[in-house]
Amino acid sequence: MHFIMAIESDTYSAQELETIFLGLRQRVVITKFSPTVNEYVKSSNPDIILMGLTFRDKREFEFILELRKDVITHNIPILAMIPKDDPNFLANHKKLGFTDYMIKPLEKQPLLDRIQSLIDDYKSSESSKTRDNLTFVNVDRKSDRVMFQCRANLKRYVFPDFKNIFSPNFLKSIQTEQIVFDVRAVPELGKEEVEVFERVIKIFSSEKIAFIAGRHMGAFIEHATNDEKMIVFMAPNEFEDYMKMEEQKIEDQKKKEKKGKSSNQQSAPIQVQESPATDKPEGNVISENKTTTNADNSTSNSEKNEISN
Repeated sequence: MHFIMAIESDTYSAQELETIFLGLRQRVVITKFSPTVNEYVKSSNPDIILMGLTFRDKREFEFILELRKDVITHNIPILAMIPKDDPNFLANHKKLGFTDYMIKPLEKQPLLDRIQSLIDDYKSSESSKTRDNLTFVNVDRKSDRVMFQCRANLKRYVFPDFKNIFSPNFLKSIQTEQIVFDVRAVPELGKEEVEVFERVIKIFSSEKIAFIAGRHMGAFIEHATNDEKMIVFMAPNEFEDYMKMEEQKIEDQKKKEKKGKSSNQQSAPIQVQESPATDKPEGNVISENKTTTNADNSTSNSEKNEISN
């Protein structure tokens, strides 16, 4: 079963699409073009995108170019649904990021045939790239995180590739960083794959291991048992929001510790002790003894990190 996403803001055209797809054994989502549709596309990873154009909003073209830059969506076929025959667009549609186009109004069978043809070409191309690819996991390392983008069948390609990636030295070098697995581009993910991931995450010393699941979110919700260590997100923006919250927690804790340290380091007040008064001959002066007390602090820290393979 294929997943078709149609982005159509024109109400009449959207209703036409609903009629065309009615009763088909396909998963179809029809939505309007909006600022949030970008993340929805990236998280759901459809087999094809149908994009209704108005030729009046440059954000429509910016959206397509952005999809072409993303590692998850850069090869997904995009079929433009255009309101009229535009020679300039027809000559440049591939440069603009579109795979193909059709002119409205759309007819049912020609549209379904075009969709099937584009999906078949896409799947064949992806299968060929998988066979020819030397690595099926892209490692994207930043200052505060390491993201493993899984691009192929997990059991056949990705999990065996982990053995080459997770060397003792590599694991030691990333022990303080946030670990993220992006599995949106994986074609299938079920109970067995989730169980393997739960064994894999045990080799990392990080408190929480993040997963960007996309359309595989349901598999993690249903089959994951290690709730304490595994944290799952639908889309990249949800993960970014989580990272911002964690950074804010760390910053607040630092401020709290700094304030406490500043309070503890304040000097103790000088204490003045007067000698008890005694009966002495007139003319004698009572002496004052001033005593200042200082506290000596000593600190010892020990730290040990252990990563098991």
